[in-house]
Amino acid sequence: MTRFAFSRRTALFAALAVAFPLLAGCPPAADPNPGESTASTTTTGGTTGSAMSSPGAESPTPGSEPVSGSLTISGSSTLQPLSEQWAQEFNKQNPKLEISVKGGGSGQGISALINKSTDIANSSRKMKDEEFAQAKAKGIEVKEIPVAMDGITMIVNPKNPVKSLTVQQLADIYTGKVKDWKEVGGTPGKIVAYGRDEASGTHEFFKEDVLKKAEYRADMVKSKANPAIGTGVGQNAGAIGYIGVAFAEEYVKAGKVKEVPVAFKTGEEPVLPTVENVHSGKYPISRALYNYVSGEPTGAMKAYMDYVVSDAGQKIVSDQGYITLK
Repeated sequence: MTRFAFSRRTALFAALAVAFPLLAGCPPAADPNPGESTASTTTTGGTTGSAMSSPGAESPTPGSEPVSGSLTISGSSTLQPLSEQWAQEFNKQNPKLEISVKGGGSGQGISALINKSTDIANSSRKMKDEEFAQAKAKGIEVKEIPVAMDGITMIVNPKNPVKSLTVQQLADIYTGKVKDWKEVGGTPGKIVAYGRDEASGTHEFFKEDVLKKAEYRADMVKSKANPAIGTGVGQNAGAIGYIGVAFAEEYVKAGKVKEVPVAFKTGEEPVLPTVENVHSGKYPISRALYNYVSGEPTGAMKAYMDYVVSDAGQKIVSDQGYITLK
């Protein structure tokens, strides 16, 4: 990754710092574990069909009138657990509002927004120019709202002695230029690369940010969800995978995988995706996570989006292992 990329990322974080306060004012290898659920989770009346921890967040505007109606949210599997938690907590102050949360991948959520079959599209990547054009052709003015940050964590099997990797080494591994661990400082042995499938925003972000739009290696194990990568890497001594920071924590704590620090280039300090390193742009594979909506949020949607970026909503981000906007 070049220094230009670092500057671009720093500019992104500066933009997020501006966007955060403004929102409140304006409304193929086989997958060993393909199990991403695309079934929706519906939250209403203070209950939900998913078993989730409750951080006890409170409404950012406890004196305001509760909202009612319905909201549908779909897309990124990276954002799905966080959206389910937001929905559950927001619903406690708004029991007459029904919120449905569904995964399926960033691309699917964006397509649903364009086709007017969802209110909010969760995405772990930015919308593409052609997607904005498709939305415009259907009379949709898309609004982009950053809701959290993420550091894409590189994980390997605990038996792997590799201590760190550079962005270029990751690119060489995932394009197939490097096929053996001995080429990047590890013990000799075949590299088995795990990644997300084409429906995933993480798949596209990694391809653009790390591979510089080069093609993935043909033998990459493509997974529909983050947990499948954690499981696969934990079971294969020669494996490497990329996974959202909130998902990596579970596997690291259980000793099933280990995190690999990443450096921009040889000679620079390799770092892990800590909150500080993601916020500062020091971690090379950092990104924003987005909600996309049609037009300026109003009514129940505005109340929900205001909640998401409020202190209470961002506390949930932190409690769930994601990285806050600021």
